[in-house]
Amino acid sequence: MKFKTIMLVLAYLFFFLSFAFPQDEQIVLDHKEIGIHQRPLSHLSHEKHAEIIDCNHCHHEYDENGNNIGEDGQSCSECHSQVESTENPVSLLKAFHILCKNCHEKRLSNGKTSGPVMCGQCHKRQ
Repeated sequence: MKFKTIMLVLAYLFFFLSFAFPQDEQIVLDHKEIGIHQRPLSHLSHEKHAEIIDCNHCHHEYDENGNNIGEDGQSCSECHSQVESTENPVSLLKAFHILCKNCHEKRLSNGKTSGPVMCGQCHKRQ
């Protein structure tokens, strides 16, 4: 009887502790607007990024005065497409590389922990 009670309590604890420590929400940067990928897809933890930077840093849209009017949940491909043009001066692929790499390099130069800055660190071969 004691064994069953202990096992039941352990199962109960295990079940509810799994909700207390959820895994990071992983985002795979796989936009069809980029076209054919030359390297493996990049993965990032949305949760870790949201803890240290404001949403509008990534989900941005600037008006004619340079004010950020972006909204949470705004997809990069809403403004950036595969080909650069007058309406789209920064391609989606270039936007990812500029935003991610520049932010990581800036954090490193300020002595903070940061994400990857080299190609193979983001685009990991399986």
